[in-house]
Amino acid sequence: MSEQNPAPSKKILESSPLSGIAVPIAIVLVGALIIFGVTKMLSSGKNHRDLIEEMNSKTFGNRWVAAYELSKFLAAQKIPKEDIPWVIENLASVYETSADANTRNFVVVALGSLNNPLSINLLNKALNDPDPKTRFNAAVALGNMSQSDSIDFKKIAELAKQDEDVGLKQVSLLALATHKIPETESLALGLLNSSEKTIRYAAATVLINYKREEALPVLKEIMALRYDVAAAGELNGAQVEGLKMNVLGILENSKWTKLQKWAQEIAENDTNVKVATKAKLVANVLKN
Repeated sequence: MSEQNPAPSKKILESSPLSGIAVPIAIVLVGALIIFGVTKMLSSGKNHRDLIEEMNSKTFGNRWVAAYELSKFLAAQKIPKEDIPWVIENLASVYETSADANTRNFVVVALGSLNNPLSINLLNKALNDPDPKTRFNAAVALGNMSQSDSIDFKKIAELAKQDEDVGLKQVSLLALATHKIPETESLALGLLNSSEKTIRYAAATVLINYKREEALPVLKEIMALRYDVAAAGELNGAQVEGLKMNVLGILENSKWTKLQKWAQEIAENDTNVKVATKAKLVANVLKN
C-alpha cells in the first residue's frame, strides 16, 4: 500500500554524494559525473574560444583533448553568459561532424555542464549515440536540466527499460524521477526485484519520494551494508557511506513520517558516525 504525497522533489541527480563511482558498480545518483575533475584545470592558458577553434580545425589531430579541456572550462563557469549561445552552436556543429566517440562524449559533457535549454535538442540526439559513454552522459545532462521542455522523456524511459547497460538504466530512471515523469513510479516498482543490486538500490531510493512500502526491504538492505567489505565488485566503505547518506537525505525531504522509528534505529546502531548523526537528524525531522 502507499500513502498519497507530492511527486518527488527535483535535483535527485544533482544532490548525490556518489558521483565519480565507476559504472556499473556505481549507484548512479549523480550530477557531478559531468565534471571530470574540474577542480584541477589544465594549465593551457586557453579560453573557450581558443578551444572551440581547435575543435573546429580540420588540421587539429586530437579534437577530443580540446573538448575535454572545454568541458572542464565550462563546468567551472568561466565564460560570459552572452557567449553561451555561440558555444552551444559550435559544440553542436562539432558533435554533428565528429566520427570520434571521445570528442562527441566530451562535447556532451561540456553541454551538460552549461545546463542551458538551448542544448536540449542536441542532448536528445545524443541519447541515440552509438557510444555508450555518450548516451550515459546525455542522460545525466538531461536529468540535471533546470527546464524540462523538449526533453525526450520517451527515449529516456526506453533506456531505463533496456537490460544491456546497467549504468545507463540507472541514470535514466533517476532522470525521469528528477523531472517528476508519471511513469517513474511504476517503472521503479518493476525494478525493485532486479538481480542487479545497483538497479534495486536506485529503484528503492526513487520510491522513497512516493512513500511506497514495497521499497522498504531494499532500503533496509542498503542500510545494512557493511563498510569493511573489500571484495571485488562490491561497494567500498566510502561508497556505502555515500549511498546511505543519499537515502537518508531523500528520506528527510520526503517527510515519510512512518519511517521515523526506523531512522532512529539507524541512528542508534550504524557504526559510521556521519551516517548515525544524519539518521538522528532525520528521525527528529520525521517526528515533528
